[in-house]
Amino acid sequence: MGEWRAVGQPDERKTFVTAWLHVTKTNRVLSRREAAVLGLAERVELERSLTDAERERISLPVVASTASYADYRNRSPWRRYLFDFLEPLEGKTILDLGCGYYPTPVYLALAGAKRVYACDVSPRAVEYALQTAAGAGLADRGVGLVAPAEQLPLPDESIDVVHAEATLHHLNLPRASCELARVLKRGGKAGFKDPLGHNRLLEFARDYLPYHWKKAAKGTDCPLCCSELEEFGRHFDQHQYRGFCFLSMAALILGRGRSRLREQLECLDEALLNRLPFLRNYSRFVVTCVRKND
Repeated sequence: MGEWRAVGQPDERKTFVTAWLHVTKTNRVLSRREAAVLGLAERVELERSLTDAERERISLPVVASTASYADYRNRSPWRRYLFDFLEPLEGKTILDLGCGYYPTPVYLALAGAKRVYACDVSPRAVEYALQTAAGAGLADRGVGLVAPAEQLPLPDESIDVVHAEATLHHLNLPRASCELARVLKRGGKAGFKDPLGHNRLLEFARDYLPYHWKKAAKGTDCPLCCSELEEFGRHFDQHQYRGFCFLSMAALILGRGRSRLREQLECLDEALLNRLPFLRNYSRFVVTCVRKND
């Protein structure tokens, strides 16, 4: 005869705890404290290996033949805000920093950029960016750079615009800010979108809860706080930052794609965050914009 167990028996509680710990297992390969003290060579090697490995488990984005820069830049409120600051892009030399497996270099070229540097520590990510540009007939405007943001192989004042998504929070910010200020031309602008780290509940979800687009492993990721952004901005003549995606985080239950619910919550976000700007610090993302004077 099989053994009967009452709900709440110690072995059943143990099974529940074991299952919970399995579900909430972190995907960090090292703690945030350990990541913070890594030297540049160690940081680069870790992120290179993780990003190269990521290519084997994801579906690479494909740029449709009908794709347009206008559609791309208007997909979300944070992206509109970012490109409102960076534009105009026509005839500009642009650095897409930490390009990863995103087709952004293609859209920057479609916007009329004269040259787009696709830069990443991962050779495979840079290869993807160049192949995507070639597939869109824009190979003549794309240049690959395998290099860290803290050590760019570019001349002084050679870049008009720097664009980066999910990049700053991987970097040694004091070194990266000096290097970016060095390569930006006078009058140059840079815009960055990164995870914001003030919302403790959101930080727990990022590290421990499962969701289908979560990376298999995280290395130097450390969502940013406002004091870090203030210090970063002091290396430039002008700086500003703004949080996005507060109420609209709830739409993630339907996935990362666009939905009616997300659009409605984004409208509510705009009204709420304009009325109560302190809530921006607890949003999902932050967009940071900096400029060098002429």
